[in-house]
Amino acid sequence: MTEKMDKRQNNQQNTTNNKQRKFPKMTKKLLITACIGGGILLGAGGTVGVMATHGDYDRIEAAVKHEKLANKNDIKIDQQAAIDQFNQKYKDKQINEVELESDNGKYVYKIKGFDNTNEYKVKVNAKDGKVISSKSEKLDENDKKYALDLNKTISRDEASQIAEKAAKKGSSIEWKLEQEKKDQPVWEVKVKDGKTVKEVNINAASKKVLKVENDH
Repeated sequence: MTEKMDKRQNNQQNTTNNKQRKFPKMTKKLLITACIGGGILLGAGGTVGVMATHGDYDRIEAAVKHEKLANKNDIKIDQQAAIDQFNQKYKDKQINEVELESDNGKYVYKIKGFDNTNEYKVKVNAKDGKVISSKSEKLDENDKKYALDLNKTISRDEASQIAEKAAKKGSSIEWKLEQEKKDQPVWEVKVKDGKTVKEVNINAASKKVLKVENDH
């Protein structure tokens, strides 16, 4: 009986020791999980910062997206070629937005359009003109859309020149042309100078600079 009790005590002691040895590993794992849950992310500049705790997911997305900026020399097709791809996919739809942005290290056109019931989006590789994706979804009845008249808007190159002058320093890296209001098409141009990015809003019809602000 004494021998059995000794074995039982030894087994209990070994179990306790094993748990104590495993505890530091579990603690480390929990700390890592807590850090991830707390939003400790690697920023675009290589610095670690706690951002998600403030709920600023737009800032995180922008930092990740700009981490690998595309090369403007890879923009081989023009805006009209991308629009033609949209029109082939979705015939007789009104276009309300044309965007050219850096996406995972490559430039991509995003063309958006609509009709009475749906809204449509086509992504086109700006280097080879191939359609990356396309989709349609039900139009929100409370979401008012206005069609762009591309014949009455300034070009992307002219918008870039105006934006760079308004920002005072830097080079244009991303562009979006959107019909925000019925009578006001707007170019949103992002101008990058080192680590600083400014967004310049321009009336695409009158060429008037509407706003210059830091892009966060």
